[in-house]
Amino acid sequence: MRIQCPVCKAIVDAPTGKVNRAIKVGAPLYCGRVCAGIARRKGKSIDQRKAEKSEYDRLRRDRLGEKIKAQKRAHFKATYDPVVAAAYRKKRMPIHVEYCRRPEYRAWKSEYDREYRAKKDFGEFWESAVLLANIDTEVAKNASRYEIMMINGTINKAQRRRREYERSDR
Repeated sequence: MRIQCPVCKAIVDAPTGKVNRAIKVGAPLYCGRVCAGIARRKGKSIDQRKAEKSEYDRLRRDRLGEKIKAQKRAHFKATYDPVVAAAYRKKRMPIHVEYCRRPEYRAWKSEYDREYRAKKDFGEFWESAVLLANIDTEVAKNASRYEIMMINGTINKAQRRRREYERSDR
């Protein structure tokens, strides 16, 4: 039986049973897989297609994650050449250096390093350590070391104690 593809408008022969089944179900018939795929994706926005692909990838990683990682490991082992990799890194190094000099990278890296060190040194109390460091920085911005020592009464502390001792000793 001859049908017209709704996507590419080509006239093609299709088995009668297939045509009757499509009419009964109310499904369109296409000339091949390519046109069927185009029709399936037609009418979807780019954001919608990206969301669907993202969901599909997430489910696939959940289902086949270990198998995919093993395949990637095997491929890397089979194809890795240290000489080629070193040449590639050397070629890309100036680009990487420029990237590391960008102010937004430096700000991100500074924050990352601060959190990394706090987690390493203080464990589960790392957030408190970061907060305390932020407070110290803010205090240092607003007052000099001399002013802080005057407020706390720690400036010339040894001299003051010696004089008080001498006064009390007389």
